[in-house]
Amino acid sequence: MGEIERESGTGNWLTTYSDMVTLLLVFFVLLYVMTPGIDESTFNDIMSYFQSSTSVVFDKEAASKKQDDGQMREEWQEVQKFLEEQGYSEEANIEKTDEGVKITLNDSLTFNSGSAKLLARSETVLGRIAEAIGPDVREVKTHGHTDNVPISENSIYRTNWHLGAARAVSVVLFLSDAADLSSDKFEASSYGEYRPVDTNETSEGRRRNRRVEIYINYEQKGQPIKVDMTKLNVDSLRKVVMKQMN
Repeated sequence: MGEIERESGTGNWLTTYSDMVTLLLVFFVLLYVMTPGIDESTFNDIMSYFQSSTSVVFDKEAASKKQDDGQMREEWQEVQKFLEEQGYSEEANIEKTDEGVKITLNDSLTFNSGSAKLLARSETVLGRIAEAIGPDVREVKTHGHTDNVPISENSIYRTNWHLGAARAVSVVLFLSDAADLSSDKFEASSYGEYRPVDTNETSEGRRRNRRVEIYINYEQKGQPIKVDMTKLNVDSLRKVVMKQMN
């Protein structure tokens, strides 16, 4: 059972928005150069600037945008400190991503071999993670991963995909119950054995591959909007404007 990709907050609207900004830019250039007193030399100076630029970046909500200092949010630094103090740092890892944080839990912390039932010690860690999930979280994506060892004939799971999915669902059910966040913002999926982070030829490599990854993504504010100036045909614009000026 592979993951069905679901786009969330992809920002496709930015394409239309950037086109609109480009058109407005052209409109105001036309207004400017048609103003009495603007000669061909001034117009050429304006056009040369755009010809030497590949893009213009507009910063949404620049006044309120927080500077990214490369550090994790404070609540996740606290979770990381908790993991270290409780001796879980070898089995649970938190790292910053562009959209939030990625938490990796080894199966030695979360499940017994071939099982999707959470261990009691994992609930302690997941409970602390749930406390850090605030209302500004956009989505929580949980991915189940396994090694390539075939499923036992006695297992209730048909494949490693099924096992990975069941483990992801177990984590999601716990977090959605414990966190102060709407259940529709949680997602569970499985990659089975097909996204290894290490070799499956060694026991240590297989141990690292058996994991659950939790991606906690936040609403992105103040994203830069890039307008592609290469789409602006400056030569055509020059001809139109110069015709109007003459």
